[in-house]
Order: sequence, then C-alpha cells, then structure tokens
Amino acid sequence: MRSRAFARVVLLCVFAAGCATKPKPIAEATGSVTLDGLPVEAGIVSFIPMDDGKISGGAAISAGRYKLYPGSGIEPGNYRVEIRWAKPTGEKVKEPVYGHSPDIFAEAIPAKYNSESVLTVELTKGTNALDFSLEK
Repeated sequence: MRSRAFARVVLLCVFAAGCATKPKPIAEATGSVTLDGLPVEAGIVSFIPMDDGKISGGAAISAGRYKLYPGSGIEPGNYRVEIRWAKPTGEKVKEPVYGHSPDIFAEAIPAKYNSESVLTVELTKGTNALDFSLEK
C-alpha cells in the first residue's frame, strides 16, 4: 500500500515538473556614462519598456560605470533610457534652527536624457554592453 502511495507522489512530481513554464529570458546591461567626456560620478540609469507587459528596471551609476544585474528581471526588448545625476551645486541650505547646512542638489543631466529622453536601446538576452556618451 505504501509503495502505491509513493509511486503516486513520484508520478505527481514528475507530471508537475513537466508542466512547469520555462523561465523568461533575462537581459543584463553594463557600460559607462559620460557627460561632455567626463564620467558621471553618481546617478541612475533607468530602462523603461516600450513594449507592453514588460517591467522597468534601473542601475546605479558609480564613478562613470553601471551594471544592470539579471536579478532586475528585465526581459529582452525595446527600452527608453533615462539617466539622472543629482549633483551638488556647491550651495548650502541655510538652516538656522538645527545649526547645519545641507547641500543643494540640481539635475546635472539635460532633460533630453531623462524626463524628455530621446535615448532608446534594444536589450537582447544575456549581457549587453551599452555606453552612454552624453553632451550638454
């Protein structure tokens, strides 16, 4: 009796494994980001899908480099790219109550590369090498 129950469990597991859906292909991206030939110190690269049903993702920029990891779940397809860099202006917020003065930040990347981005890419399965050379 136990052997029949065990056999049923094994068959059920085999059947369930055979019916599992295949994982979706994943895209990665890595590269550099420069503005007027100089590395963007810090910021973010966002990939916004142009195809229905896909998710967006992003990667941090550090010392002019970024890497979109496979864990982001980005699928191959067409994406609009937005690049942002909140750069210190050198000015301070006057804070008389608390006694410290935090930095004021401003977007250093022109709008044509973020809120009004003209950048598009096609990500393919696996690793995509994409460098962004931006100009003011």
